[in-house]
Amino acid sequence: MGACTNTENCMTTPQSRWASGLAASALMLGGVTFAAGGSVAHAAPGDSCQDPATVSVFEFNDFHGRIAGAAGLFTPVEAARAALGPDNVLLVSTGDNIGGSTFESFIDDDNPTIDIMKAAGVEAIAAGNHEFDKGFTDLSERVIPRMGVPHLSANVYTKGTTTVAAPLEEYKVFEKGGVRIAYVGAVTGDLPSLVSPAGISAIEAGDPVDAVNRVADKIVAENAADIIIAGFHEGAPDPTRTPAENAALSPAFKEIYEGLSPAFDVVFNGHTHQIYDWETTLAKPLMQAGQYAEHLSKVDLKINTQTKELCSSVTSIVDAAAGADIGTQPRIEEIKTIAAAAKANADVLGAVPVGFANQAISTPGDGGSGTRNVESPMSNAVAQMFKEQLQTADNADSFIGVQNPGGTRASFDRGTVTYKEAAGVLPFANSLMTTQLTGKQVKMMLEQQWQLNKDGEVPSRPYLALGLSDNVSYTFDESRARLDRITSISIDGAPIEMDKLYTLGSGSFLIAGGDNFFAFNDGVNMRDSGRVDLEAWVDWVGAGDALSPDYSKRGVSAPTIPGSLTEGAAPVEYVFGKPLANGVQVDTLDMLLNATGANVSPQVMNANITAYIGDEMVGMGEVTAGVGTVQVALAKGTAVEAGNNVVDFVVEESGTVISVPVTVKLLPPVTTPPARPVDVYTTPGYHKVNGREWITSCEKYSITERCRTYIYGTDVQSINGQIVKRNGWLFNNLTYKPSPRSAWKNNPLGYAGSWTSTEGRKWMTECDNARTGRNACRSYIETKVVESIKQADGTFRYAMATKFVFNNIVQFKK
Repeated sequence: MGACTNTENCMTTPQSRWASGLAASALMLGGVTFAAGGSVAHAAPGDSCQDPATVSVFEFNDFHGRIAGAAGLFTPVEAARAALGPDNVLLVSTGDNIGGSTFESFIDDDNPTIDIMKAAGVEAIAAGNHEFDKGFTDLSERVIPRMGVPHLSANVYTKGTTTVAAPLEEYKVFEKGGVRIAYVGAVTGDLPSLVSPAGISAIEAGDPVDAVNRVADKIVAENAADIIIAGFHEGAPDPTRTPAENAALSPAFKEIYEGLSPAFDVVFNGHTHQIYDWETTLAKPLMQAGQYAEHLSKVDLKINTQTKELCSSVTSIVDAAAGADIGTQPRIEEIKTIAAAAKANADVLGAVPVGFANQAISTPGDGGSGTRNVESPMSNAVAQMFKEQLQTADNADSFIGVQNPGGTRASFDRGTVTYKEAAGVLPFANSLMTTQLTGKQVKMMLEQQWQLNKDGEVPSRPYLALGLSDNVSYTFDESRARLDRITSISIDGAPIEMDKLYTLGSGSFLIAGGDNFFAFNDGVNMRDSGRVDLEAWVDWVGAGDALSPDYSKRGVSAPTIPGSLTEGAAPVEYVFGKPLANGVQVDTLDMLLNATGANVSPQVMNANITAYIGDEMVGMGEVTAGVGTVQVALAKGTAVEAGNNVVDFVVEESGTVISVPVTVKLLPPVTTPPARPVDVYTTPGYHKVNGREWITSCEKYSITERCRTYIYGTDVQSINGQIVKRNGWLFNNLTYKPSPRSAWKNNPLGYAGSWTSTEGRKWMTECDNARTGRNACRSYIETKVVESIKQADGTFRYAMATKFVFNNIVQFKK
C-alpha cells in the first residue's frame, strides 16, 4: 500500500525527482490551479520500476444530471479502455451524479442519468449528498438497483449503530493491471444539513476522514488490496489559494489534507465544484475535477509488477471531448441514445409556456447555482413566491417567505418562460411547508447565514445568503461576534417583536433545518401544504403581469446605527454597505451579479439614498461604489412625533428600503416666531415653505460659499419617445452667498448678458431687476424640456422644447 520497497526494482534518480518538483512548482505558482491538460508527476519513495504496469484511473464529480455532456465526458475513458484494455482502466465517481439536474434528467426522476452511469461502465461511486435528496429509501431501493453500480459511504451508518447502512458499502476492490485496487468512499459530514432530515431519519453520518482511515487500517490488516484510493464527497472551497490556505478556511478540507492515513495512495474530492491537482501533506495526489461533465481527474499509476506496489503516478485534469472529438465506441453510442431519448421526452413536456420575463431574472454569478454568498433577484423571487402562495388572511401581516440559495439552481432569460425553464430553477421536488418561529428565532435564523455545522465547525461554504420576501429588511455588522451580527430586523416596515410568532414558508428541505439553519428545528405548528414547489412556482410565474428582476436587498451592512434623533440638532450620519473586500460576504448596497449573459439580470448600480420618517424627508445622500452615506436631521418645527419611530432609507435605483428603528426627541414648543423667514436657498437642512419641501447643502467656492438646493416635485422626461414622470428630489439651483460685486467682474454669472461656455452650452444672466432684486443676478441655461400644452378640448399634450431654465443665483454685498 503506497511505497515501492524493493530497492533492486525501485531506484530513485535525481532526474525524476527534479522533474517531479519542477512540474509541481510550475503548476502551483501563486496557488492558482493549472489549466486542464497539464500533468504533475508524483513519486513514491522509490519512483522508478523495471517494466512497470500502467493503470489509468479516471474520476469525475458533481455530474448533476448533465446528460447532454455525458458522451463527451466518457470519451477519454473509452479511448483509454481501447488503448490499454478494460482491465487497465478504472472509472470512479465522487458523487452528486443525480439531483440538481438539468430538466432532461429531472423530468424523468433522473432515470436517464442513472442509465448513463450504467452504460458508461462507472465501477464505483462515493455517494454525494444529492444522492440522498429523495431520501435513503429512494437511493437504496430505486437508484442503486437500477444503476447496478456500488455506492460507497464508509461514514453512513444505520442509526444508532456503527454498521454501514446497506446497500451502501465501505469500499470496493478491483483487479486492474494485475494488482488489487481498493476504492474507499465517504460523503461530506454535512449530509444531515444538506438534505431533508426526514428523508434520512433511519441513518446517520459520521466523520468522513475517521471512517476512511478506519477502513484503510482494516484493508491493510487483512491484506485486502495492494493500492488504496480515497474518494471524498468533500473538498476545498477556493482553488485560487494554496492547499494550506484552504485548510485554514475549511476544517473539513483540513482533515482530508492533513489527517489521512499514509496507506492511501491517491485522494479524489468532490462537492465544492472546483478544479485542482494538489498533494496532501503526505505528498499523495489530491484532485477534484470541477463539475457538470466538463472534466475528469486522471491518475496514471506505475505499478511494480513483481511487488504489486505503486512506484509513481502522473496526474492530470482531462477535458471532456467536444464536437467532432466525441467518440463512436459502443458505450458512447449507447450514452448518446439514452441522452437523445431523454431530450425528446423533455422537449415535449418542457416546451409549454408558463410565463414571461421582461428582463433576465438570475441567481448571482453566471446564473447558475455556484455562487451562494450574495443575494440575488431569483432567490428573493422564490421566497416571494412562498409568501404569496402560502400566506393566509390570518397570517398575512406576519408571514415571511424564505429560500436557501442552494435550492435555487437556474435563471430565466428575457422572454417566454417555459415549463422546462421554470423546473430548472426548483428541481428538487420539495413540499411547500410552513412553521412558526418567534422574532428571536427569526433573528437566529438570520445569524445562521454565517454557517456552523452541528459540530460547531465552519463548513465548505461559510456564508449562505437567504432569499427573503420583500416585506423583510435587516441590517448586520459582520465585525461583531458570531450569532450577534444582526443589528435590526423589520417586518412590513415595523421592528420585529421578539416574542411574537411569525409564520415562515419554504420548501421542506429548509423547514426541516437543512443547510445548517437549525433555528427551524425550534419551530412550532409545522404544516405541510400538500403542494410541490414546482407546481406552486409555475402557478406564480404565470399569474399576473410579466416578471421583472427585483434588485432590492433584504440584508444590508451597517457598521453603526445611531439610535436617536433630536429636533434641531446637528445631522447624524448613517452609513450602509462597505467596499468590496476578500471576506465571505459582499456588503455593498448594489446587488452585484458579477457576470453578463442572456440569463443574467442586467446590473443596476445605485446612486442616491433618501431617508424618511413617515412622509417627512429627513435626509438625503449619495451611493458611491455600493456604499451609501446620508446625513439625517430633524428640522425645527418637524411634524414627526416624539418617541419610537422608524427611519426608512430608500435606495435608488434598486428600490431597497432599509427600515431602522429610532427614538425621536423633540424640543420644547417655540412660543415666539422667528425674526425673519428662513432663506431656503442659503440655510442648510430640510425645509417646508409654502407647502413645498426643500433640502439645501452648502460648500466652499473659490469666490464665496455656495449652496445647492433640491425641491421635491415631479420630473417629466422624454425617454425613447415615451413621456415618463417621476416624483423625487430635483435639482433647483446653486445660490452663491453675498460677496463683493467686484469679485465677479470676470465671471459672467455676475453681470447681465448672454454667453456660451467652452463646452458649447448657452447661458443668459440678468441682474438687479424685479426677478432678482437689487444686488443679485440670476443665470439660466439653455436645455431641452418637456412642455405641457393645453389643447382646445381642455386636455393636455406634451411636446419637447428648447428653453432657458433657471440655474444660479449670485448675491452681492450691499
